[in-house]
Amino acid sequence: MKNAYQITYGTSILVFLLVILGSSVTKPVFQSFSQRTLETAGVKKSSIDSLDSRIDEMVYTVARVQLQIEKLKNLFSDREIDEGKYQKQRNEVFSKNIYNPVTELLIIFYRILFLCIGVFLFLSGVIIQLIYRGTELRYRVTALENKLELDGI
Repeated sequence: MKNAYQITYGTSILVFLLVILGSSVTKPVFQSFSQRTLETAGVKKSSIDSLDSRIDEMVYTVARVQLQIEKLKNLFSDREIDEGKYQKQRNEVFSKNIYNPVTELLIIFYRILFLCIGVFLFLSGVIIQLIYRGTELRYRVTALENKLELDGI
């Protein structure tokens, strides 16, 4: 019984450390939990990336048309056009605005869940220790009573 409460204390400490260090050291663990949860729910990262690349391709097509319009406007002038602002860019609209915030929200949810599990394990350890100490005390009192009866006191 003594081993049981020591194990629950140790496990609760590990879970607390996992929660406390969840934003730095154990972030990949929570990140994989949240990504697997989203995959199970049907939101696939590959689909989000595909959608983002299609949107980026459409934005790039519009930028090329705008570049052609600018070239036509400046056909008779000697002004240079900055083609750098018409280059293809990765905007990741859905990934940055939807997928990543939902992932962060799930990470917070999992950290709160693990915190509750840690508290439950700690309190279970306290209960097991109290039961163990109570039964051990009863055993010692009974042994003392038996010894006193044998001594004739």
